[in-house]
Amino acid sequence: MIKTEDVIREEAGKILGFGNTDTAVSGVGQITSFNQLGFIGVKDRPDGWYLPNESTFPAIILEAKSEKFTIKKAHTEELLKNIAIVEKKYHKNIGIVYNGVSVKIYKNGVFLQDEDELKNKEYYLSLFTKNKIDTQKIYNLTARINNNLHFKFGIKNLYHRMVFTACALVAKRYGSILVKGMNYTTFHTSIHTTLAKSFEEARRQNIKLDILLEAYSSIKMNINENQEAINDFIEAVCDISDNINSDFWNGEDVMAIFFNEFNRYKGKSESGQVFTPDHITSLMYKIIDVNKDDYILDAACGSGAFLVKSMCNMIKEAGGNSTDKAKVIKQEQLFGIEMDKEIYALACANMIIHKDGKTNLEQLDARSSEAKAWIRNKKITKVLMNPPFENKYGCLDIVLNVLESVDRDKTCAFIMPDNKLEANIKKAKKILLNHSLIKIIKLPNEIFSGVTTSIFIFKSGIPQNNKKIFACAILEDGLKTIKNQGRQDIQNNWEDIERYWIDVIYTQSGDKTIQWLNPNENLSYKIEEEPFEIDTQDFKKIVLNHLLFKFNINPDRFKNKILDFLLYNNTDDIDKKFINTIKSNIADENQSSTIAVNKWKKFLICGEKGIFNLIHPKPRKSTDYLEHGAIPFVASGAFNNGIEKYVKTDESLDKGGCITVSAIGGFSFYQEKDFIGRGGAGSAIKILYNENLNEKNALFICSVLQKKLSKYDFNIMLSGAKLKKEYITLPINEENKIDWLYMENYINNLYDSLSSWI
Repeated sequence: MIKTEDVIREEAGKILGFGNTDTAVSGVGQITSFNQLGFIGVKDRPDGWYLPNESTFPAIILEAKSEKFTIKKAHTEELLKNIAIVEKKYHKNIGIVYNGVSVKIYKNGVFLQDEDELKNKEYYLSLFTKNKIDTQKIYNLTARINNNLHFKFGIKNLYHRMVFTACALVAKRYGSILVKGMNYTTFHTSIHTTLAKSFEEARRQNIKLDILLEAYSSIKMNINENQEAINDFIEAVCDISDNINSDFWNGEDVMAIFFNEFNRYKGKSESGQVFTPDHITSLMYKIIDVNKDDYILDAACGSGAFLVKSMCNMIKEAGGNSTDKAKVIKQEQLFGIEMDKEIYALACANMIIHKDGKTNLEQLDARSSEAKAWIRNKKITKVLMNPPFENKYGCLDIVLNVLESVDRDKTCAFIMPDNKLEANIKKAKKILLNHSLIKIIKLPNEIFSGVTTSIFIFKSGIPQNNKKIFACAILEDGLKTIKNQGRQDIQNNWEDIERYWIDVIYTQSGDKTIQWLNPNENLSYKIEEEPFEIDTQDFKKIVLNHLLFKFNINPDRFKNKILDFLLYNNTDDIDKKFINTIKSNIADENQSSTIAVNKWKKFLICGEKGIFNLIHPKPRKSTDYLEHGAIPFVASGAFNNGIEKYVKTDESLDKGGCITVSAIGGFSFYQEKDFIGRGGAGSAIKILYNENLNEKNALFICSVLQKKLSKYDFNIMLSGAKLKKEYITLPINEENKIDWLYMENYINNLYDSLSSWI
């Protein structure tokens, strides 16, 4: 049966949520004229209207038609006539033509878009809103709060300060009375009472919400009688609460804003927590095509950034907070796991601040069978995650557990360090045996301080089976670093950049950074290496450091000796030959010292086809149990030939006549004598043997190795697996083989000139 215009009008009024309120005149019908609505002398009658008391806010006008009519020009002209009437009072307005099947939307009298579903008025009002959360103001207020809690209230623990602030915000959200002049006991009790009362119904659904109350109750103040500090805290919390207006909220992770500020005061004893930047949560949501009907999981949810962003976007798509679908999204479609009790409390607070009445969060270890069972019952369709990067927290174990816990063919996106899969190849192979890596999106290096990352997108339950992997690199995000406030989009560059990359990632074409990776060879985006370059100063540095070690000269005293001469012309204890040598070196610096390597050749460092035999020393992180002696203990150091100390031992030694390479910085040294080396995982040294090595050609190779391997640091350490994939460039002879004699002679010349003046 075809619906009449009257039926369509009534249905539209219910969907839009039209009805008079304290802040707007709103309704549907054909009896009310514009004259009755305050437009004096205008007899025309709209089908539906939403007219705010404040004329600076947007108005909405509805034109309803029977289902039997397709929307034609005459219908839109009727709407535009009514919009022209409304424009005399409301400069911002939305016009809607609706026939029960299709929707035409006009913004300020200009056609905006066609849609196939009518939505709640909040959706159309949001067409005029941009992110109105004043992040700059929140940063400033958070700094005030932190200073109060840390220095005036004496809360030393970072997360206690965060939880205390979050609980105050949640309490304010639920109507807690917080006013200046309250003493500590009154305002502390007001927050606790409001939390306990407001959570009463939700706690029956999810007992874990008690953890937020427990976390709040456990925080102890060392000082609680400073009324000025109490007043300042209350004022700042109220200002932040007022600033977070749900009508303008765009899914920003407020807890991440807090964290960026609080983190500046983090003590060494407080565990680190990396929260995902807001623009990256937005990108990930879009590139895996999340929609309002998805069931979202974040099994390492931290402050809840992905869940908050998903909730915001899904509710917008559903038509706003007032829709029945919005309630379903909040209560049934968002799931999170967090192991750390205090961070879990923050995630609960974050969701509740943004009006999620039933937060489906669990405090679990995401690697556990218990977590797996919990996930399996949730009908998860999409996964958005930023698991902890460190192996000790089980990064890839979490990834595998999640992939095994969701149904087949579900899209799961994880942020991880670029090399995470390649550095843990056994675990990577285990993952790819039953799941497939379909896309790698390299993120700008500045996203997470100290570690470069990518988004890895998997399909669950579908084996890789040698399928190639799409990869691309977002090299710039347009954000700028603001002192003490992290990276911000101050020039509004990200919107265009995000739109561009969503298109590239969706079409898998259109950008020069695109790569198609063979999973048997690469499991990370490959940055094109810059051409190898080395100069005479690189060789001089290695040779000089070796000579200082060999002659047992303190490098710092030697450097100070030169510095005194250069700065103050202090010639005490310096002969003329030494002075002339320094002057000669300074003169050399003014000339090009780059060595022509175009006729050199690349060689695999070690492995089956490498030039060196790679040996791993016995697992030994320290030698504290050994007495002082004469045997060198070589570790990942930058000076003194890598020797940390000398010990006495009956254990078997690592043979000399080799090169040792540090896992950090690639520092390379020739070891003439037998020694014991730091073995095991992490920063263990690597030992390289070749029967052609001698002191001089080894120093040449050490110079090349250190130049090549200096990229490895504390975040990306040099492992044996990585070393087997590295190449070095060395001079060759007429037979196209390594020219060991040339390298020896080259170092001999430097050796003689440098050893004569130290």
